[in-house]
Amino acid sequence: MTDCKQGEAVLFTEDYNLFDTNVNGCEAMFYKYSTIEGKCLVYVPEVDEWAEPELSILKQKKSGHIPKKYAILCKNIRELKITA
Repeated sequence: MTDCKQGEAVLFTEDYNLFDTNVNGCEAMFYKYSTIEGKCLVYVPEVDEWAEPELSILKQKKSGHIPKKYAILCKNIRELKITA
């Protein structure tokens, strides 16, 4: 899975513990590829948390399709910027 777009829906295909919740089978929103090789940043609405799983345990729900709810969420996300 190296062609995922920001806001695309993905599914967990293996067990993944996110704050004591197994999100296997849950939908998540792909946000971006991580700086750590083989990982990405996703938002899991069911748990209302962010995760950084291995790409190998995710699959695209519908390749290239960005649900409206995730498109809106992505527009409102700002990354933390450190200022001195």
